[in-house]
Amino acid sequence: MYCPECGIEYRDGVTVCSDCAVPLTPDPPPAPPEPTAEWVELVTVLETSEPTRIAVARSLLEAEGIRCFARGDMLQELLGWGRLPSGTNLITGPVQLQVPLERAEEARELLAAMDAGQFEAAVDESADD
Repeated sequence: MYCPECGIEYRDGVTVCSDCAVPLTPDPPPAPPEPTAEWVELVTVLETSEPTRIAVARSLLEAEGIRCFARGDMLQELLGWGRLPSGTNLITGPVQLQVPLERAEEARELLAAMDAGQFEAAVDESADD
């Protein structure tokens, strides 16, 4: 007997899944479909070696539902021995923040607003009490 929800196999005599609380079936559930790769064209919307700027930009884009990829971000840390005081790594260069082509203009506008200081920090009103 199999659970149609989670796919766990039970021995004979058991009729309800202990985790999902659904009736068991004699046949196992169908295998999930194989995932397919999706090709996404990425464009660079920001180049910087400042870790804090990368973190803020990524969180801003992700909060707006824009998927992003920081190309060279892990190499900056892996090869940190070549980093200049400015933060630039001589071997890898600056980190490139990349987004899907169809969201690039929106991402550039958000990053321009970030650079212009147009976002205010969230204030916890309960702290005033």
